[in-house]
Amino acid sequence: MSQFLASAADAGIRIDRFLATRFSTESRTSIRKWLEKDFVLINGRPAKPSYKLRQGDRVEVTTIPERHLEAPALIPWNYSLEILFEDESLIAVNKPAGVIVHPGAGVHDRTVAHAVLYYHPEIRNVGHPGRPGVVHRLDKETSGILLLAKTQEIYLKLVTLFKDRKIEKHYRAMVFGKMVKAHGRIEKALGRDPSDRKKISVRATKKRPAITLYRVLKSYDFGALLDVRILTGRTHQIRVHLSSENHPIIGDTKYGGGNWDRISNLELRNQWKSGGFFGLHAYSLDFEHPATGKLLHLQAELPAAWNWEC
Repeated sequence: MSQFLASAADAGIRIDRFLATRFSTESRTSIRKWLEKDFVLINGRPAKPSYKLRQGDRVEVTTIPERHLEAPALIPWNYSLEILFEDESLIAVNKPAGVIVHPGAGVHDRTVAHAVLYYHPEIRNVGHPGRPGVVHRLDKETSGILLLAKTQEIYLKLVTLFKDRKIEKHYRAMVFGKMVKAHGRIEKALGRDPSDRKKISVRATKKRPAITLYRVLKSYDFGALLDVRILTGRTHQIRVHLSSENHPIIGDTKYGGGNWDRISNLELRNQWKSGGFFGLHAYSLDFEHPATGKLLHLQAELPAAWNWEC
């Protein structure tokens, strides 16, 4: 059984939405079924999905999937993170490529979440216990800006901002292939690849809408550097969308970007290939600060390997 005590920041939030932030890997449909089957009690009584929490409410989830019953204790990791912005509410870091955001299948240590805990142990109780403070994700291979909340109140507000698409996200993508158009819009629904569940595909049977905008910043003989903005946040969205347009991310072997011979510059080809170059970087976030109301522009400069012309 899992238990929570509603704080002042939780007051007025619907119970189904509250539980969705605590069990973020579960769908809203699953959580509603918990409520319909009386698996969720508030102050000892069954609750409806529309119930709005009051400060001091005791929330008990009596029957949940086994993977949620015992969250592993995260051991802080003494790892130097590049801090892009920090105040009493939130922290933004420049995640290096190759570092995982939070523990998952087969990964139990040396993630960004472990590193942040080393410097801010108070974040341990913010959000999901298995990924404290984390409000969005980046693939392991992707570098760039990652936002974490430092308090539960800010965590819930940031989750809502992402859900309501009120945070503008821009990426830099280095892709193969000559771009015919200087800018474009890719609107293709995405879902699990029916032949490989570890991959995402535009040919999936069950799909969700996904929209990606791109603009060419520089062109090269092997491809282009793009500014990419996503209007939805689907798994592997940019990688799959660009690959579906025959412009795979350079270095993305999962989605067709592993043909290094397409780079005629031998020195660059060897540098990127041997260094494990992956051409996707979370470049900037623009949003209204959930505590101060001020507009924030957060930016993570490109890794050194991207500046090969200099």
